[in-house]
Amino acid sequence: MAKSTKVVYVVVVTLTFIMAIYNIYTLLFTTYDIFAHMSMNLIFALPLAFILYSGRKGAERISWYNIMLAIISIIPPLMLYLNYGEWVYGRFWFAASVQPIQIILGTIFLITIIELVRRYGGTILAILIIFFLIFLYIGPYIPYPFTHKGMSYERIIELNYITTYGTFITPLQVLSTYVIAFTILGAIFSYTGIGQYFIDLSKFLVGRMVGGPAKIATVASSLFGTISGSAVANVYGTGVITIPTMKGLGYPAAFAGATEAVASTGGQIMPPIMGAAAFVMAELLDIPYSKIMIAAIIPALLYYLGVYVQVHYFSIKNRLTGLPKEEIPHLKHILINSYMLIPMVVLVYIVAVLMWSPVTAAFISGFIAIVLSYLRRDTMITPKKLILALSKGAEDAIPMLIVGAGAGIIIGSISFSGVALRLSSIVQSASLGFMQLALFYVAVITLIMGMGVPTTAAYIMTAALSVPALSTLGIETLPAHFFIFYYATISAITPPVALAAYAASTLAKEDPMKIGFQAVKLGFAALLVPFVFVFKPSLLIITGRPFTEIIYDAFIAFIAIFSIAVALEGYIKHKMNLIERSILMISGVLLLMPTQFFIDFIFISIILIVIIIHRKRK
Repeated sequence: MAKSTKVVYVVVVTLTFIMAIYNIYTLLFTTYDIFAHMSMNLIFALPLAFILYSGRKGAERISWYNIMLAIISIIPPLMLYLNYGEWVYGRFWFAASVQPIQIILGTIFLITIIELVRRYGGTILAILIIFFLIFLYIGPYIPYPFTHKGMSYERIIELNYITTYGTFITPLQVLSTYVIAFTILGAIFSYTGIGQYFIDLSKFLVGRMVGGPAKIATVASSLFGTISGSAVANVYGTGVITIPTMKGLGYPAAFAGATEAVASTGGQIMPPIMGAAAFVMAELLDIPYSKIMIAAIIPALLYYLGVYVQVHYFSIKNRLTGLPKEEIPHLKHILINSYMLIPMVVLVYIVAVLMWSPVTAAFISGFIAIVLSYLRRDTMITPKKLILALSKGAEDAIPMLIVGAGAGIIIGSISFSGVALRLSSIVQSASLGFMQLALFYVAVITLIMGMGVPTTAAYIMTAALSVPALSTLGIETLPAHFFIFYYATISAITPPVALAAYAASTLAKEDPMKIGFQAVKLGFAALLVPFVFVFKPSLLIITGRPFTEIIYDAFIAFIAIFSIAVALEGYIKHKMNLIERSILMISGVLLLMPTQFFIDFIFISIILIVIIIHRKRK
């Protein structure tokens, strides 16, 4: 946020607090119209976005033109809110004429969204939106195979302003309900000391071990990720402590930043509170979020196993020590404050067992966290802290609402141009019918889409384009969506534009490209995990496979990821030679493939023999 006067600060806190109260009241106590609710959230979000982010690096205060843009940006969603009954539901979409006032307001609305996406989601995403709008307009003039009938300017405005097929499609619906509830919950958890307790718990569990600070970053980020679904937020939430600690104990700056970046990125796939894209996935698949949460358990554990193993052996190889004894929290402190886990337990119970709405679960958990905060004076939520917590929760939702609106524009363009079906046939032809090759193409597309683009937008765009292609090759819908979601998440650490690596670089004071490439190495085993649950859907638990198959496939997958991670680091007791590393890598990769028990047994035996020989070799 640009530095601003006290008046502007008070205005922002007041408006975001009112926005939070509105959402809590509406989502909990009323029967609401989703279109009106989305419009109201944009009435808050658009002007606040112009105030919170000036768009110019180094800006010291809010400029006059940003204030003007903030005022102008209120008009389109406000008029929509006041007239949605007539403008949206009282006409035949794409048949009735569009009024001049609707075209004018819709044009302002689109320009506003694109500019704010540029500021919050990056120039690349803004360019993509413009590209798809132009693509939708000039359809008849585009060469085969992407030619389509096109859409007039007024119909493009109609699509994105007064229907639920463009801007107001699923992403914005999910972000205005589920996600905003969880950003408020995350802020309450932070203000009540739960986030700090996760860091203390991580220090107690792994702080004294070899490579303690790096393992703290891994464990703390996985725990912090359960209350924050943003990779960048995770980096700043835990990295402000772990990165300076690692550097102070002799860790290379690039490794310290990369460890935090890759561990924090995994927070988006760590239940119970995953990234916003997970909520979108639940809506697209029309299944309860609780099932998405359960399906993510084994993939998340595999991700963090790969990171943890590489951090462990890197630390042994470089003789990196743990934290001093005096910096480790006492067991008494951990046990006395273990009540802070109660809100998380309640959240999981309500969502996974009672099968209530995640929104209701989030607010109940937040209320319990507030009540429990009064058990300690330093965590007690005063009226001022409550206002700031709710304000912060609403503020954290604003960038997501902006990006969600932008992603909706892209989805609308893809849907009405039919490009997804054409891309599906292209991928199928290019892959020659080989599933592995098609998955590789989709993985690359997702990583490219995710360059400098928030995970939610990358997932939504790639899912709209690629799921039909994967489905034609016989891949089940849930694994296909998880595959794309996973790679959209990992794109936060893949150069050249890696958002989590850039965030870590500001704390590590190191080149973000160095951090990015180091993060890819640390997370390389994790890069292979999506292929596993496509080949072995049982790892997603809810695909209806027998329990014995789930346990067996999970066991094999854990051994495979362990073997690959060790091969990448090239060290156990001492340095491994090229032959040992190659055997471990090949065996691990082949274990990820769908094979028979006898083949699995052979490769596991080979892995064990190599490790035993290595440990005995002087």
